[in-house]
Formats: sequence, structure tokens, C-alpha cells
Amino acid sequence: MNSGLSLDLYELTMAQVYFKYRPHTIATFDLFIRSPRRPFYVACGIEEVLDFLEGFRFKEKEIEYLESLRLFDDDFLEYLKKFKFQGTVFSVEEPEIVFATEPILRVTANLIEAQIIESFILNRINLATTLATKAARIVFSAQGRKVFDFSLRRTQGIEASLACAKYSYMVGVEGTSNLLAGYFYKIPVVGTMAHSYVMSFPREIESFLKFSYQFPTKSILLVDTYDVKRGIASAVKVAKFLKRKGVELVGIRLDSGNFKEIVHFARQFFDREGLIDVIIFASGDLDEYKIKDLIKENVPVDAFGVGTNMGCSSDLPFTDVIYKLVEIKERKSQFIPTMKLSERKSTYPGRKQVFRVLDKAGKMKEDFIGLEDEKLGERLLHKVMEKGKRVISEKSLEKKRELFFQKIRALPEPLKDITTSFVYSVKISSKLEKLAVSLSEKIKERIKEKIVFFDIDTQADFLSKRGALYVPGAEEIIKNIKKLTGLAKRKKILIISTQDTHRQDDSEFKEFPPHCIKGSKGHKKIKESLLKDFQVLSFRKIYPRERLEAFIEKYPQIILEKNTLSIFSNPNISILLESIFPDRVYVYGVVTDYCVKEAVKGLLKENFDVVIVEDAVKEISPQEKERLFGMWKKKGVKFSLTEKVIKELEEL
Repeated sequence: MNSGLSLDLYELTMAQVYFKYRPHTIATFDLFIRSPRRPFYVACGIEEVLDFLEGFRFKEKEIEYLESLRLFDDDFLEYLKKFKFQGTVFSVEEPEIVFATEPILRVTANLIEAQIIESFILNRINLATTLATKAARIVFSAQGRKVFDFSLRRTQGIEASLACAKYSYMVGVEGTSNLLAGYFYKIPVVGTMAHSYVMSFPREIESFLKFSYQFPTKSILLVDTYDVKRGIASAVKVAKFLKRKGVELVGIRLDSGNFKEIVHFARQFFDREGLIDVIIFASGDLDEYKIKDLIKENVPVDAFGVGTNMGCSSDLPFTDVIYKLVEIKERKSQFIPTMKLSERKSTYPGRKQVFRVLDKAGKMKEDFIGLEDEKLGERLLHKVMEKGKRVISEKSLEKKRELFFQKIRALPEPLKDITTSFVYSVKISSKLEKLAVSLSEKIKERIKEKIVFFDIDTQADFLSKRGALYVPGAEEIIKNIKKLTGLAKRKKILIISTQDTHRQDDSEFKEFPPHCIKGSKGHKKIKESLLKDFQVLSFRKIYPRERLEAFIEKYPQIILEKNTLSIFSNPNISILLESIFPDRVYVYGVVTDYCVKEAVKGLLKENFDVVIVEDAVKEISPQEKERLFGMWKKKGVKFSLTEKVIKELEEL
């Protein structure tokens, strides 16, 4: 169970990305049931999760297997060799009555640790909660009559059969036919006989007698192999025979036929013969609905053996448990709440708590889902693990069974009716609701189309009539450059600017007059193209990705120096663009037929969507401009005007 491979592949592919780019990120995940397919659920499987987390390791052979997939880097595999879960876990107390949307379990850990345990804990809690909930419904429907687990032969594997026996016993089933479960969990084991046993003897009554000789105090006779009424008559004879020897027949089992009719017949027959203590045991395709129907009709069944429908939870074979990120933090920063906004799959953010309110009679009145620091009732989530170690001792199965009986005394009576329309009140606290509304607005801002402005060489030497390499008419676009800069400031659009930067002896001066020499007035960007805060990146220095990403977060404008026509000669631009990954790039500046041309060429090569702001660029050759515009249109470049750009982006 503690295999490091007890997970889906994508847990590890994501983990490798986290290892490379977010190694120190701390995250909190909530595990909860998404949809209310049941009126209530019994949360189980938590102890198995804690066992797994304490012992979760990647064995040598498992690392070798991962290596053979040729997906993972050596340094990440080395990390996995030493992997150990060291997080904190809060959970409800198993077995707890819970409702859809309420956190059952909360994990706070390094993002890698919290992520790769997802599949296992979902698997465990899904199976245990599904089976415990189904069994509890069956026990409730029996209204005090005993229920036994007969599911071994129909569950999806031996492990599932053990889970059914364990969790059904925890919620009130009296025993199991599963010997392995009896051995492991000390659950009472029960059994009768099979039809094949009866058929193996020449006479039905002989099979009954032989069985009774061997197990005089444990005999429950299967009476419907041939003719059920004759089988009952034979059972009566055997019962009277045993009684003369001072032994009471325990009962009979009915596995088929019209229960409503035949059970009444059997009960009357036994009572008439003075065998009032012989019980009638019913089995065969039973579930909570059929049991409820039998009891509603006052059918005198004393106990039920339930197999397939309980062991496979046939009407709802899964619980829609999900595990979602609710907060995240980088090293030395505060936790930031996060949430999913997908339609019909949205989640609530932050570190939450479930609060339960009881009425004066001790019955459950309502639950609240609120933030951890609120005080709205009895807290259901408690710390069960810290730094990867349990902080609570495991309770025995018998103790958990007693605990469940205590908890169901507080359960509203309508919820014990398996066809109830009663909906228990689970409210979201106003504080959590406000956080969710506020955060959803911020997230919507975050996921808006990512726009970047590309401001090309808006420097005095090109735009001023006194500039060393003045572009005729370029001063006319300054007012539009100012408007675009103002728009970027208002809408928090990142401006990536280029700044032609030369030394006195640059080779470019063989083709062009000296211009934009660093430190000169002509080298400076015009004030209309500058924001208050900016970061300059030299083409002579390569910055690490982490530093560039920090610049993106901190500065509204990044200026990249270059000493050639192309901005892509600055070694930082490709990583910068890759980190931003804009949806659209608006290009403006000078000169259309030189540096703007090279910028557009590089952006198209990187497959970015480009928009040219026509009235914010200036060319030297009108003919070359027309040629370039025509070529760019064929390549998918779009064109716009400053006022149109402002109108469109103001609405974003």
C-alpha cells in the first residue's frame, strides 16, 4: 500500500515542473465531496491515508521503473529517492457524518508533497466513504434488525471485500461471511450453507440433519433449493428433532422467491409448531430500498444478509470526492487563497473549517463552512498529522463502531429515512463568501487576455528634430505614444521597450551616423514613453529566468538595450517573452522599415499574435512601409489605431 507508485503519472510530471520552478512553494489542498448524491455521507478511510503518508517512499526498483520511462530528469529522480511526506493534515474524526462540499481532510505541505499524494488519498477515501455510507443506509433501513455482510464474492477484488467488511461493521453491520476480514479485523464471522451443499445430498432433509449434527448451535438452514414450502417443512422437522435433544435451531435462510408471501408462511409454520425462537434470515439481491419495503409491509424477517448491492454500492458505486488547491505561498510570503472558477465545479478558497451546531436536544441543526479563524460551532476538522507524523493514536475498530453509534444519535431523524427529501442545512459563512467573491474578481482579472506593449526605440535621437538620426515626421506620433503609455499605466499592461544603445566605436556607425550613444541626450527615451518605475536590461548580461520573472512581477516597464537593429539580439528577450507568454503584442515606435521590422519578424518567428498600431509607428520609406504592411497582413498581423486600441483595452 505504501508504494511510491500508488499515484497517477501526471502527479509526477507536475511534480517535476514544481521541482524545477517552484521548489519552495507551500500549498494547502482540501478533500471534499463535490455533489450531494446522498443525503449524508459517512467519512472513512482517514486512518489508511495516515498510514500511507507516514510510510510513503519510493523504493529502488520503483525509481528504476520511473527512469525506464525516460520522462524524468536525473536530479528529480534523486529527489524522489529521498522523498518523505513532511506535511500537516487536518481531518474529521472517522467515522464522521458529513455532507457534500464540507472539507473532510486538509493537507498543508510543500507543493510537490501535497500534489503527489492526491490520487492515493482520493482512492482510499472514495472507497471507504462509499461503502460506509451505503452500509449505514442499509442498517438504517433495517430499523434495528440485524444486517450481515455477504459481499465477498461480488466485490471488485479481495481488497474491496475487506474494505466492505471493515467499514460496514464500523457503521452497524453485525458481522461478515468474510473469514479474512474476521482474521484481520476481529469482526464476528457468520455463515449458513450454499445451494450446492443441499444439492450434494440425496435428500434435502438429510443435508439439514448432517449440518445440524456438525454445528448444532450454529445451524441456519437454506430452505429454497427446491420447493421452498417443503424446505420449510423439512426445517421444522429438523428443529423439532434438535429440540428433543435440547438444542435450538438458530434459523432458516430464504434467498429467493416472493419474500412477502413466503416469510409470512414460514413464520406462521414455525410459531404454530412452537418454534417461536427460530429466526428467519433473508438474503438475495437485497438493498436498503427492498429492506425498507419489506419492513413497511410488516414482513417478519429477523435479519438480512446483504451482498452485491452493499459490497459494490450498486446504485452509486463511487463518491465524487475531489482534492483541490485552496491556498498557496512562496517562501517567506503570506498564504494566498486560491479557487477554481469552472462552471458547476467552482471551489471556495482559503484554509477552512467545518462547524457543527446542535439544537437543545443534541440533534444536528446546521453546519457552517467557514474560515479557520472563525467561531461558528463545534469544529469537525482536527490536526491528525504534523511534519509527516501522526499526532493522534489510532482507535480500534470496536471503538470507532461505538463512536458511530454516538454520532448517529445526533443525526436528524429524517436523514435516517433512505428515501428522504430532507436537505440538511450547510451554510457558507459570510466571511468565506466575501473572500470568495473578492477573490473571484481578482482571478478574473488575472485570467484576462495577457496584453504586452512593444515600444520600439522611442528615443530622442529618432523622434526629436535635433536628433542624430531623426525620422522625418516622427514627432507626429509622440501624442499617440503618450496615450498608449497612459493606457498601459491605467490598465497595468506591461511595456517592453527597446533602447538603442551604442558605444562611440560601434560597427553600426559604418552604415549609419553615430546615434544613441549611451549617456548622451539622444540616447534617452522620450518622457512620453516612460513610466515612473522601470528596469533596464543590458544586452551584455544574461539574467537567470527567476530574476527576469521577478522583474515582470515588480516593474510595469522593462527596457531592453540593444546595439543592433533587432531587439532579439538582447539575449534576455526570448526568456522574458516565454515567461510572460502574451496573448497579443501591440507594436509601436520607430523605425517601421528597420527596428520595428526586426521586432515584428522576431515576434512572428516566436508565434506571437502581433498588432501594429499604425498611427504610432513611423517609417522612412512610404513604399517600404506599404510593402511590409502587405507582407505582414498575409502572415496574420493585425492593424489598429491608437483610439481604437484604447477603446478596446479599456473595456477589458
